[in-house]
Amino acid sequence: MTFLSHRGKRATFLPAGREGGFSMSEMVIVVSIMGVLAGIAVMPMNQFLGASKGALASARQETLNQAVYRFAQQNYELLFDAMNGSIADEMVILRTLQYRDPNINRAQPGSPYMDPRYNPVSSSDSTVHRLRWTGRLFELLKPGQSGTGILMDFEGRDFTTAFDFPPNFQMAGR
Repeated sequence: MTFLSHRGKRATFLPAGREGGFSMSEMVIVVSIMGVLAGIAVMPMNQFLGASKGALASARQETLNQAVYRFAQQNYELLFDAMNGSIADEMVILRTLQYRDPNINRAQPGSPYMDPRYNPVSSSDSTVHRLRWTGRLFELLKPGQSGTGILMDFEGRDFTTAFDFPPNFQMAGR
């Protein structure tokens, strides 16, 4: 049975008892093809994800080292001997870079040098990226390297509210 549609074209109707749509076998075939294609695509995506994490970790290392350079240019050299196996030195340096004296007359020029909302945690897990203080700069510990340092959190959980400095805070360096 054929009728003219509102656009002047022929419109055909399906025979009685047959509805439009896909059969179950057509759906199974399409879903299985999509599964194979997804499996092929996931392998290279894992390689790209690892490379992007390395690039983000290197960028954070560069950000921290640039803050150390700016601090040294404005104030004094930032030397703080590294203590192996502890994150205390990394946190002292980080808090020094984040500190700005609330008294505007005593505030260091250009401070804070690092975002005060950056509140990382430590890690000695050799399967993740970490940043370790060497005594002059931060170095990147990649997965597979041993050592304790600031954990690189790629989900952004290390940026929270600004650190609340105690009134008697002493900056590191000489």
